Amino acid sequence: MKRFYAQLQNDNDVLQVTVTNHTKDIRKVCLWGAIACTPLTDPMFINEEGTKSVVVDKQPQELIYNLVTDLFYVVNQLGDSVSVVNPSGELVTTIDLSQDDSQAGDSLRVSERRAYNPTTLKVPGSISPVALAVNTSTDNDEYGVIAVACSVSNEVVFINRDFSILRRESVGNRPVDIVYNPVDQCYYTANLVSGTISKICINRRVNNLPLVPSARTLGVDTDSGDLYIHNILDGEINVYDIQGNLKGSVGSVVADIVSFLFHPVTKNMYMVLNSSNSIAVLDTVRFGAITKLRVGKDPVAIAYNPHNGLMYVGNRGDQTFSRINSKHQVVDTNKTGSFGLGLAISSKDEIIGLSNASDDTVSISGLQSGPTVTVNEEYYEDREDFQHNPAMVGHVKLVASGEDRINALQITEKSVTGTEICKTISLSNSQSPQNFANVSEVFDFDGNLIDGHVTWCFKINPLQQVSFLIYYNQIEMYNMLPEKSRISTGVQMSKGIPVSWLDNPKDEPPNATTY
Repeated sequence: MKRFYAQLQNDNDVLQVTVTNHTKDIRKVCLWGAIACTPLTDPMFINEEGTKSVVVDKQPQELIYNLVTDLFYVVNQLGDSVSVVNPSGELVTTIDLSQDDSQAGDSLRVSERRAYNPTTLKVPGSISPVALAVNTSTDNDEYGVIAVACSVSNEVVFINRDFSILRRESVGNRPVDIVYNPVDQCYYTANLVSGTISKICINRRVNNLPLVPSARTLGVDTDSGDLYIHNILDGEINVYDIQGNLKGSVGSVVADIVSFLFHPVTKNMYMVLNSSNSIAVLDTVRFGAITKLRVGKDPVAIAYNPHNGLMYVGNRGDQTFSRINSKHQVVDTNKTGSFGLGLAISSKDEIIGLSNASDDTVSISGLQSGPTVTVNEEYYEDREDFQHNPAMVGHVKLVASGEDRINALQITEKSVTGTEICKTISLSNSQSPQNFANVSEVFDFDGNLIDGHVTWCFKINPLQQVSFLIYYNQIEMYNMLPEKSRISTGVQMSKGIPVSWLDNPKDEPPNATTY
């Protein structure tokens, strides 16, 4: 066999085609067939329910979805970064919040709004991003911009749609929460230590609202612009208008973690209370509780699903979702994936994102589109090349993953008149285990061409990968032209074109003696 391969490699070129089945079903795969544009498989993509987890940076906390980019963003508290994950569960990029963006830096030095010092903030956790919000105003210049509250560096970092740092804003001491208010198109941060609420608008400097000692969590009524503020000093929840005037009080609650979300249909404010394992539904006019719902253990996050009109409450204690309908009823409680604090739902497709600080992951669940079968990128270049310059196959070696074998290879050749010639090569007699691998040595390819008319079809097993090592001699078609081919063929590299043609002026026909 060693002598055989030594001679084979000496006499032939070799290429590798690797085909991978990503599904749990047997798939029919067809290679080559360039003229007929034969697809690799049918269908090429399918939608499946599934969950995929991706490792992000250290200690992921809050998670949001950005409709503009169709991506999920999560803050990594000890990583001093923001990770970006797509709806397929793949890490797109990780944005280092300690980076000194020169363009942003120049503009910020002019306006003196920058709080960041690159010479001092190099210890992990020295920036400590803990919360984030997205600009949802379609008529705003910064539509789709992400704002990140950094609790140690006392700033808000703004991330552009291209993942660059747009600018930085100084805020109060220890910002622990941030929201975007579409009514006045401003951001608000709750500054725990200084007891202030910082208001950041695009065209003006930071304004501080009335003092709110130990302000911890914020909520926004996206219809009126009212701001709900929970403080952990006495548990009081007060409501302010966009001018900072106190409008009313919800009362005092006993909870370590409070989360707010305005329901866009019922126009009620939903308030998550983790210590009592409950959700309070608030009247946004009287600020009183309409009802109180029991959910799972230790609820810490809430998100609205626009695809089914349900509120999703993430229960960290028992790793479940509680789903609530517009009639303020708990529809069901189901098991979730790995969940710690962050919960977001895509408004484009029904995709749910979860973050978990215990294993530094983001999990993406839902109906996702994925490829059924893929092939290495070089294959498509080889297929186009063989369409114009056919290859004579000398030998084929198949290496398959797993124990299941490829039993047969069907070769179909279609002529220009539509006639098909079909031949099946049985691979059952080609088994040749090498180093305990699933290998087949196929010697029945003598005289077979790969060109635009020929198609190889076979069935690949579930979740299997098959590599074809193809030994071949390629036929350069311009070498097949007659010595005195007419110049109208347009093949300038043909060895049959007389040298005298190249000496003729461009606008003059060839000399008659060269025809």
